[in-house]
Amino acid sequence: MEICLVAGLGNEGSAYRGTRHNFGFEVVDRLAAGQGISWKKSRQGKAWEARLPGNRILLKPTTMMNASGEAIRAMIGYEKVPFQNFMVIVDDIDLPLGRLRLRAEGSSGGHRGLESIEAHLGTRSFARLRGGVGRPEGDRDAADHVLEVFTEKERPVAARMVEAAAEAVEAWWRDGWETALPLGNRKVEA
Repeated sequence: MEICLVAGLGNEGSAYRGTRHNFGFEVVDRLAAGQGISWKKSRQGKAWEARLPGNRILLKPTTMMNASGEAIRAMIGYEKVPFQNFMVIVDDIDLPLGRLRLRAEGSSGGHRGLESIEAHLGTRSFARLRGGVGRPEGDRDAADHVLEVFTEKERPVAARMVEAAAEAVEAWWRDGWETALPLGNRKVEA
């Protein structure tokens, strides 16, 4: 069985825990916890990894969001992961809170973590699951917005979005794209 790699993007450290930008970390944390698997420092690069049964690897780059491609390239190269077996999970300010969007390939949409991955892999041909965190209100800075924790009102929707994203990834692993697509392209509510 070929190896599958799912990388959740975020920023390491307690200052970033629960922020909108750490949506990807939360999803892979949920997937690892669901299997009772612990995180270990990766030997292949600057990342945490969790190895699940069935040749499935979860990855959390520790390079900070905008340099995520470095750790992902190291793991893909070492494990020889085919691009069709690689998925990245990220936050997206251009989607409203609770909206998931799963695509087999695409553009970065201005997301610097995705730009880093595309630059290091030399391709856009990899799956991406985006979780909507919404745009900041008024003239608030987008960078400040994604580095803030979800509000008390937003947190239930964000938690459900993490669950729904994990369900989509599990469906992709188990049954492939046809089953994962409707689960990864929907709006969730608390």
